Amino acid sequence: MKSYSVDLGQMLEARERRVAIQNKMLEGAGPDKCLVCLTMNIAGDVKRTPMTRMLFDAGTEELRSLGFSILKELSLDEVTGSEAFWLLDEEGTRVKAMLEEVEDSFPAARLYDFDVIMPGGSKLSRAEGRRCLICDSLAAECARSRRHGLEEVKRATADLLRGFCARRLAEAAHDSLLDELYTTPKPGLVDMNNNGAHTDMDVPLFEKSADALAPYFEDAALLGMDRCGIALLRERGIRAEAEMFAATGGVNTHKGLIYSMGLLLAGMGRCLIEGGSCTSRAADLAREDAEIRLKETLAAPVTNGGAVYRTYGARGATGEAAAGFPDALYCMERLIFYRDSGCDEPAALALCDSMASLEDTNLLHRGGREGLDHVMHASACISGMPAEKRVEALNALDRDLISRRLSPGGSADMLALAFLLDRWHVLSADIFIDGREDR
Repeated sequence: MKSYSVDLGQMLEARERRVAIQNKMLEGAGPDKCLVCLTMNIAGDVKRTPMTRMLFDAGTEELRSLGFSILKELSLDEVTGSEAFWLLDEEGTRVKAMLEEVEDSFPAARLYDFDVIMPGGSKLSRAEGRRCLICDSLAAECARSRRHGLEEVKRATADLLRGFCARRLAEAAHDSLLDELYTTPKPGLVDMNNNGAHTDMDVPLFEKSADALAPYFEDAALLGMDRCGIALLRERGIRAEAEMFAATGGVNTHKGLIYSMGLLLAGMGRCLIEGGSCTSRAADLAREDAEIRLKETLAAPVTNGGAVYRTYGARGATGEAAAGFPDALYCMERLIFYRDSGCDEPAALALCDSMASLEDTNLLHRGGREGLDHVMHASACISGMPAEKRVEALNALDRDLISRRLSPGGSADMLALAFLLDRWHVLSADIFIDGREDR
């Protein structure tokens, strides 16, 4: 990812442009209006990075969530920093008070600078001064005394940005697990209708598992930002597996996803530092030891997936990751297609398409090649039906798979990964100033 440095002249030009925009937007505005300008307090000569843009986008979401009456708005995204302007039909002091709460609402929000400007150009002041990023004293006092050097402030800023972005990605992963869980109908799987072919799992158990994995998701993203190797990520994943089992009483709810989703999150964290494709970054990590792991599994399988690989040659989650997550990307494409087409239950239809094409190791474990072929054929038939008939057919297939004790857990994992990849595309839509490679 190319880093763009700016000089004092560029920053002064940006400030003049910002004032001109503010004056233009306030032209003719009455005393009951105000203008909000959002900029970022970023120390150093690099003002705009993928991380600052992700935080900036969250700031614009925060403002819109407050329910203000917006008359006009404008956004700029330059190497001198991201900026947004809103002309509001609101009383200025009330707006300022609400935005001060936003600026103090979470650690990285201290990097927001929400200015509220009244007609005539006067800027409303904060009720209380901003706090220093490092020592929590009043920032103005630290600035006057030069208590902290620039490098120290830059490190504190970087830590706030890293923590925010890692939590943002972890929330996306956690929500993706829940989106997969709540998708209904899911033949043979736990959903809002029933527990599928499982006697030891239900919706509340999966919710506990998702909550237990949230800290791991954050750590995986941070490891990616640190350009970790697979060994460190795997070590954290092993601890996450123990945390999952502790939460579920020993039930395997998300073991496969710990590996796959951890890799994707690390890939996303790496992208925030260097750009590129999150799936390619994740695949590079997986390939560090994928073949070694597969050879070890072939020689002495210790898991159900390992036994399936030895018997049927299905490479499972390891092969999927090393190949760049082609099945997860396919599921995401189908999810977006059905959603954009206005279909009922788009996630369930995307899952069905995945079931029709995926060599699901969970199905191979439970039903052998015959069970996998049955599910793939039945799912392909449903995928070929008119869209309005598919949900009813999926409910019928659910009953069939429950009777056969077949559960397409691999396809469920692909759907969860598809939700995460879809969220990444939304989160990262505008954050890479010099282009992306992950679509």
